[in-house]
Amino acid sequence: MRGMSRRCLSIVAAATWLLAACPGPARPAQPPVAAADTALRIRIAQAEARRAGGTAELVELARGSDRPARLLALRGLGRIGAVGAPSSIAALVAALGDPDPDVVGAAAAAIGVAASLDDDLDLGALGATDALVAALPRAGRPVVEALGRAGTAAAQPALIGALGDPALGELAGLALGRHGRRKIALGEPARQALIAASASADPAVRYAAVHALSREYQPPDHPASVAALVGRLGDPVAEIRAQAIAGLGRRKAAAAAGAAGARLLLDRDWRVAAEAVRALADSDDGKDAIAAAIVRRFDELVRGEPAAAQVVIEAERVLAGAAGRPVVASALSSLASRAPAATGLPGLTRGWIGCLAIAAIERARPEPDLDAIARCALPDPLRLPLVGDAIQAGAGSLTARRAALARLLGHADARVHAAGLGALAAMWKAGDASDHAAAIAALIGALAARELDVASAAVDAAGSIYDAAGDGDHAELAPLDAALLARTRAEHDSELGAALLQLIGKRRLSGAADACRGALDADPVRARAAIGCLEALGEPRTWTPPKAAPPPVDISAVVGKVLRWRLTTTRGEIVIALHPDVAPWAVAAIVALTRRGFYDRIAFHRVVPDFVVQGGDPTESGSGGPGFALPAEPSTVLDGAGYRAGGVGIADAGRDSGGSQWFVMHSRAPHLDGRYTWIGTVESGQNSADALLIGDRVVHAAIEVVR
Repeated sequence: MRGMSRRCLSIVAAATWLLAACPGPARPAQPPVAAADTALRIRIAQAEARRAGGTAELVELARGSDRPARLLALRGLGRIGAVGAPSSIAALVAALGDPDPDVVGAAAAAIGVAASLDDDLDLGALGATDALVAALPRAGRPVVEALGRAGTAAAQPALIGALGDPALGELAGLALGRHGRRKIALGEPARQALIAASASADPAVRYAAVHALSREYQPPDHPASVAALVGRLGDPVAEIRAQAIAGLGRRKAAAAAGAAGARLLLDRDWRVAAEAVRALADSDDGKDAIAAAIVRRFDELVRGEPAAAQVVIEAERVLAGAAGRPVVASALSSLASRAPAATGLPGLTRGWIGCLAIAAIERARPEPDLDAIARCALPDPLRLPLVGDAIQAGAGSLTARRAALARLLGHADARVHAAGLGALAAMWKAGDASDHAAAIAALIGALAARELDVASAAVDAAGSIYDAAGDGDHAELAPLDAALLARTRAEHDSELGAALLQLIGKRRLSGAADACRGALDADPVRARAAIGCLEALGEPRTWTPPKAAPPPVDISAVVGKVLRWRLTTTRGEIVIALHPDVAPWAVAAIVALTRRGFYDRIAFHRVVPDFVVQGGDPTESGSGGPGFALPAEPSTVLDGAGYRAGGVGIADAGRDSGGSQWFVMHSRAPHLDGRYTWIGTVESGQNSADALLIGDRVVHAAIEVVR
């Protein structure tokens, strides 16, 4: 996979919509570190996993004479980043002046990863932007990528120049898009260069320019930028059409699309239609157009296009609050009656479409029947959260909402309980003192729960309750304060612990400082949250990163191997080529967990159409994991294709907090590259991945050792 960032992958050959997006001839890339042997790769991976404890070894290797070791060590230093000693970043910047262009490229790529993993990493004092710009003529592609991830606005002239280079134009456009995500405003010359590049003959450059224009930070009222996006709504490449309509939506300029935008709701590619649904949902006319289109999309689904369900379901979600409009009500009523009768569709598909339609219709009634939602044809953990959504929307009388909320909070399934907790803030606002007391009691009980998903939902709900209560002295919240502090002191889970520390620091709870000090020696995720908590309390600390222990998996079983992950799902088989030489710890974890049967029968808990489908959580809530954390192992342009359609990665809640949860991309997402660990690429079965809905399952997972 190394060096193939511009090549069409095998999965692309099976997907018509992406064929047009594949660039023509492959362009030169930095050579891989193929000469590195297995023992060296294992040594460097172990040093990476020790984080601060491995920094000195990696710095020594990066300054040595063994070229493969230097390149891998530089990559490792970038992944450690600010968690290591200051010398690690200094070593990377110094390596930009090396006479070997491959060393320069490796150092630049590593600087970009370090900046992506730590948003607050200050590279200015080290002159990183100037050093990267100076290195651009010698190392090209990885330097351009790094200027997007780590460069300041001063890098934009260099990126403008790279836009016109056939070998660098795509990466330069993506880099300027990264500036937007980092809240760096585009200068007018950069904006004009992107507008021009959006009409390039090269589809890869067009995509990158449209991507950047669609993510511009605080975009001004700039007619030419809007016109450039409108001009790409008819692009022959589906990904570009999707980016263009999504960009208009982000700019609140979807009305400028006119009839072309409405046509995209029926685009031959479902991903484009999903983006059009989101973009057009901001206006009443747009909602009417969406309603008219989804009935036709349902017909496509019945005719055998399973991914069309993604468009229908996304449309139902955005129309949930608009069912009072006649056109919308008519479409939803049609779906509510037709979905249960469509026996040719999988039961989960029928259930989601029918239940979402019923939920939207009931929310619009003057006297909604919340029990009608609770009776729809989905399993409890999927349908009852829709009742929670209705409670949050204020549907039904206060008495009816109280009764429905009590049923959610009393349900035996942790996911349903968590959905009830999410509705407490809405009831706090609408209710009286008795509702307040009930909410606090429910939260205190949930904060003591052993289930991580329940406790996590309680932390989120507590933050919403504090916001609803507003400033001032609220004696009634004192028991909740105490429960949060108690859970914070006792919590060992990195993600939940970090969320607790952030909340008690934000709310400046009495006793929070002691609780935060107690977490300074915890795992890196909680320790960093403790630093932030103390800063919020006016007690800044300098954090000395602890030495980390590698996770309990065997990387020697995967490094140097060619591996496939074969997943049999309820929508068909997905075969994934794993990349252990890019992410040895994450791949070793996948292999070990798969061989234990960990992934068998776990449901997919998250689906965002035209983005990702995510699974691997044994609690099926998004809060669970394997009981250990993985070091972050992000990839760069030097490592392979990354997060294009079919890219597979490890989900996390911050650097070094990944575990068993994984995701597969519906489409390209350049902003994930360099931040999330990329572990593989779908070789076959992308259509199955595209069809997965929340509640679908991995029936069985297996590892194949090809050689």
